[in-house]
Amino acid sequence: MQFFNWIQDSGFATWLREADVLYSYDFFLVSHAIGMATVVGLSVAVALRILGVAPGLPLGPMKQFFPFMFAGFWLNLLSGIVLFIAYPVRAVTNPGFYIKMTGVLLAVLCIRRIRRQVFGNPACLETRPVPINGKVLACTLLFIWWGTILAGRLMAYHGIANVERQTIFAVLATTIVMLSAGFVGFRLWILGRPSWQHVGQHAAVSEVKGR
Repeated sequence: MQFFNWIQDSGFATWLREADVLYSYDFFLVSHAIGMATVVGLSVAVALRILGVAPGLPLGPMKQFFPFMFAGFWLNLLSGIVLFIAYPVRAVTNPGFYIKMTGVLLAVLCIRRIRRQVFGNPACLETRPVPINGKVLACTLLFIWWGTILAGRLMAYHGIANVERQTIFAVLATTIVMLSAGFVGFRLWILGRPSWQHVGQHAAVSEVKGR
């Protein structure tokens, strides 16, 4: 702990916390949020497409998202290091910090696996359904990001019992509502679609009549 106290009392850490040059700490905080939004947002879009959302959209062009994902990751990592230097003691004594770091690492590994396993398969790059192993990776990525973001939010409220509990409840409630709405929407979409067999039979009958 003495090492982290030394970092926190260093001149650079003090400057980050106290300087008014471009709002130093706030600048890196905003950069951190932008990096996280980029990597999470784009990877979630890819995961949802793998799971069958927007099935008419070819998967192949989404490969162009990966350079932006990794750029967002590096921006997130570098700005995160700076933010850690500003308050290292608060970070290393917070359980959420370790959960968040583990989650980010697992998410990046999962993204790399998706790029290699799903986007490396030419059969997956059009509008065909992705094999089950790709869908398992997509579900895993969504779950990891959910836990990582939850841990990151709780870091800010660690030690504030009432706020911490309320945040957990709000996140869980929002998750349940979103999953329920998604399930209902999916079911309505499925029920509203014409049967492929019925469409095929109708097309065959029309073709016979045309002759």
